[in-house]
Amino acid sequence: MNLPAVTAGALVGLGLIIVAAELFPAPPRLDAALARLDGVRRPGLSRRLTARMARFPVPCDDLALLGISVERFTVQRVAFLLFGLLLPLPLSLLCAVAGLPLPWAVPTGAGVLFGVLFALLPDYAARRQARERRQEFRTALATYLDMVALERAAGAGPTQALQTPAEVCTGWVFGRIAQVLEHARRAGEQPWRGLAVLGEQVGIPDLSELADIAEDAGTEGVQVLSTLLAKAQSMRTTALTDARARANSRTGEMPIAIGISVFGFLVLVCFPAVYRIMS
Repeated sequence: MNLPAVTAGALVGLGLIIVAAELFPAPPRLDAALARLDGVRRPGLSRRLTARMARFPVPCDDLALLGISVERFTVQRVAFLLFGLLLPLPLSLLCAVAGLPLPWAVPTGAGVLFGVLFALLPDYAARRQARERRQEFRTALATYLDMVALERAAGAGPTQALQTPAEVCTGWVFGRIAQVLEHARRAGEQPWRGLAVLGEQVGIPDLSELADIAEDAGTEGVQVLSTLLAKAQSMRTTALTDARARANSRTGEMPIAIGISVFGFLVLVCFPAVYRIMS
């Protein structure tokens, strides 16, 4: 097997993925349409490739929670895709040097398979990190609710009760809340509007419920102290239940992990003997 054949196979795999993206086009983006109307120069090859890869489903809520732009995420996806497509190339060269050449279809198929699998890795990592961050966000939000309730009990208004805990506490969760409240203050909007938007962006309904509670207190003068405390206790109970469910799930997965480890050890021990018999 020669190097041009392997390279051609990898390029064929990349071409098939691009063709598949063209067969299932996404709705036109507004910024791209405006750029064409304004006569803006066509972007470079890398930007066009990034725009095409962005047509695939993107976890926007997870990226907003992690603070990662869609463009950066798409670049990571393209990089992992190319790495997966070219991964069989050095392995094929090693087999050729060892005197065990492989048909060109083997590295080509392996390149396409690895390309698809590696392209899914950024999605998996983003969803896993976002799931962990949402759990952390809910835990901190329960504390934030308690502090808002204490501020209301001390006679503070709805706006001050929302802003003071976010300014006093530290951590990325309180930093995001403080940033949203500061933006709403500078824009002349009610602070609970910003909290509702943040809850929708990061996919945390509890934050939107807090915004509804604060809006009722600010516009109708409803006493919400007991509601805030009950909501905080409910969030703690839910977090505790989820933690117990994850612990039970990991305990149930331990036999599977042990079995896979034993199987891998047996393959490692038996492979030399089987290889000698077959060769």
